Amino acid sequence: MTMKIAAAALAVTAALTACGANPTPPSPQPSSTAPSVAQRNEHLWHVLDDNGNRERDLPDDDPAVAEVRKLVVLHSGVTDNRAPDNVTASVAAEFGYYHPAFVDDLRAQKYDTKLVDLFTANGLATRQVSIAWYESTFSKNMTTATAQFETTFEFTAANPAYLTANQFALNEPYTQRRTISLTRSGSTWQISRIEKDRLTRVEAPGR
Repeated sequence: MTMKIAAAALAVTAALTACGANPTPPSPQPSSTAPSVAQRNEHLWHVLDDNGNRERDLPDDDPAVAEVRKLVVLHSGVTDNRAPDNVTASVAAEFGYYHPAFVDDLRAQKYDTKLVDLFTANGLATRQVSIAWYESTFSKNMTTATAQFETTFEFTAANPAYLTANQFALNEPYTQRRTISLTRSGSTWQISRIEKDRLTRVEAPGR
């Protein structure tokens, strides 16, 4: 179980990839994200058959859907609302949503210490603005799930040198598409993998 993070400060996590540190993040790109499935009023949650094909749809109020949605929302709230004075506690809370093997992988990468250093050394603070859901799936036996969503957040504080080096701006919305893999142990869902796309800056209409 590994965590793939494509650039430093993706959701302002430590500058890690599956192989280690990546100190040079790519420049944020203007967002051109298409409307999510939810925005198009189509079915969002599906159960896949053993061949990976769509077998049936699930409503948002299905118990399993509600549990996974809640976990993902709470997790993103922790990871996208951080500041130097709460980042240590925030990382501890973040790990509480993960499968133990995933936690071991992240600690082996020194994810927690690098994340704390990133926020404290650069005076970083972030605030989540919203999330939008995309098509998400459950396995046929309902023991694994893959949730896709896009988070929008802002940098509310940062050292000028950090902003310049990474081409970020304060109080401007940035979006990131994320894919969360989850496993169920008994009645408890845990995150076992996270994949993140590039961080993109949302361009205001008329710019």
